[in-house]
Amino acid sequence: MTHYIEHVTSGRNLDIEEARETAQLIFGEATQAQIGALLAALRKKGETKTEIAGFAQGMRDTMRTINPDCSPLVDICGTGGDDYNTINVSTTSAIAAAGAGAVVAKHGNYSVSSSSGSADVLDAVGVNIEAEPQEVEAAIESDGIGFMLAPVFNPAMDAVIDPRKEIGIRTIFNILGPLTNPAGADAQVVGVYNPDLVPIMAEALAQLEVERALVVHGSGLDEVAVHDETIVAEITDDSVEEYTITPEDLGLETHAIESVAGGTPEENAADLRGILTGSVTGPKRNIILANAGATIYTAGVTETIQQGVARARAAIDSGAAAAKLRDLRE
Repeated sequence: MTHYIEHVTSGRNLDIEEARETAQLIFGEATQAQIGALLAALRKKGETKTEIAGFAQGMRDTMRTINPDCSPLVDICGTGGDDYNTINVSTTSAIAAAGAGAVVAKHGNYSVSSSSGSADVLDAVGVNIEAEPQEVEAAIESDGIGFMLAPVFNPAMDAVIDPRKEIGIRTIFNILGPLTNPAGADAQVVGVYNPDLVPIMAEALAQLEVERALVVHGSGLDEVAVHDETIVAEITDDSVEEYTITPEDLGLETHAIESVAGGTPEENAADLRGILTGSVTGPKRNIILANAGATIYTAGVTETIQQGVARARAAIDSGAAAAKLRDLRE
């Protein structure tokens, strides 16, 4: 571990195998002081796409994994850290996408940048968020959706909790969650908190050989936005294409960012239920339509994101999205 700390503090980038081994050491024999030093040095140097991909591989090596007999599997997951306290967009969108026919392996955790993360809100609506891997695998196969709580699937992450808290800065682990889906999702929508991360995360996903993915940053949000434009990097096999989309491109109105503000887990749970049952409309429904549409498209259910939005709307209006919430709770 000391060898890698010296390399990073000297400004040298790690190659993918070095980064993978460094992550394995962090989850193995490294001391708390060594972990903190390495993470701080990486942050100061700036993490490369190759280092991010290597760390993701190292995390995957330590995880409990599942292999549902379904393909393609899609996940929508943000890095958090965008400093906006919105409703639970990715979680609600994942359920709506499942209602529209996508098979969803949702990976999530407790709150990072708001008062309510995916685990917080799902717990508030009565989902068993601590389901064991075999239970989640069975749920995905039977219901088309399952939730994987990060600490259940990667207990080795306990090793970095204290060093991350003590150094008090964002580290590479703030962006690794979406890259380490325990079900090995073929398709992903990944939201990032900084526009500079869009190409970096896209290239990291390409190195990890994801079949199809969208990396998005929505004018300050780690989501597809309905208040302004969204930067998108689309990964298909080994190619990456960058473009921007607006709410109007998706057939949606533009709304003030304040109109999608969230609250406590209980308040966000009420919004989640209301959106999926059709009783909550307007901006909060529209941001879910935008992100569910992107998820449905990425899963290959539709040929465009706008068609995905239409499928998400139909899933909510028909009751199919609410039915998926019931499945998730059972």
